[in-house]
Amino acid sequence: MSETKVFVTGASGLVGFHLIQFLLRRNYSVVGLVRNSSKREDLLRIGSTSPNKFEIVSAELGNQARLAELMSGADVVVHTAASIEPNGKRQTLDAINVGGTRSALNAAITAGVKHFIHISSLSVITGEEDRYGVTEEEALKYCRESYANSKIDAEKLVMKQRLGNRIAVTALRPGFIYGPNERTWMPRLIKAIKSGSAVLVGDGHKETNVIYVGNLLRAIELAMLNPTAYGEIYNLTDGEIVTKKDLFDAVCDGLGLPHIRRRISTATARLLVEAATLIAPIAPGFLKERCSQYSRASFRLVALNQGFDISKAERELNYVERIPFAKAMSETLSQWKQAPS
Repeated sequence: MSETKVFVTGASGLVGFHLIQFLLRRNYSVVGLVRNSSKREDLLRIGSTSPNKFEIVSAELGNQARLAELMSGADVVVHTAASIEPNGKRQTLDAINVGGTRSALNAAITAGVKHFIHISSLSVITGEEDRYGVTEEEALKYCRESYANSKIDAEKLVMKQRLGNRIAVTALRPGFIYGPNERTWMPRLIKAIKSGSAVLVGDGHKETNVIYVGNLLRAIELAMLNPTAYGEIYNLTDGEIVTKKDLFDAVCDGLGLPHIRRRISTATARLLVEAATLIAPIAPGFLKERCSQYSRASFRLVALNQGFDISKAERELNYVERIPFAKAMSETLSQWKQAPS
């Protein structure tokens, strides 16, 4: 383990940041990639505790030659970097999620990296309808959500490499990721709950597909340089049935707030989402942020049944020792005790 060198893209993001800490605690050598404009104070703090095991490097994802130079000597690349803007333009999302993935993968091949682990998303097989017990054999489902479509194209280009012998590849498909310092969907949900604008869609009994970042990190380590994982795709969640109401109630209980009582129908929720999606591109800043609460990604989270089978990961990766949802959510919410309304 101590001889393995791991290169992590998106080092300042939720998964990348936590992954670096996790790997250093387990005595890996780690290189963390950030964009030239990214803040790195927290990463520098981590580096000060492991000066001989951790290096921060900077480059843009599109600079393939620079990436190849920086990846030299790495055994594994874990590609976490991505744009997850819910109402982002397809062209912008493709440039980062597809173009950036292509550049990182090609750089890894040039650098002689053994294993490329791509952090994909369960959104690639969700589409716009309820899903029940879906396995990795499900066909990719393009939809009207630009983020999901960009992740489909990124996963496809990575998995083409499983037919060759230049590099081993693995795609991990997490659901909605939560954990300390999550900056995308959790702040919006908490803000909606505190403001009283949060609602349950239907009876709230449809399944979510959430995954605690700590559980995802464990899955990544289990896949690294594991020949069983070469050329494979894995669905990943916390492995518990957590309904929409369970999720909302856990957030409310963790913050000492009353449970959500307001309910709307799925049809009404769809209308709100479609209206917000049309308005978002031309809306001023304050309204654009409000529209993000009603994005198609938000609709997936609160309105669609998201039942995904993770038995392949359990069987092939031994992804069985997981932090329970209740404990994981408690740890996540501890930072929000003093969050502003």
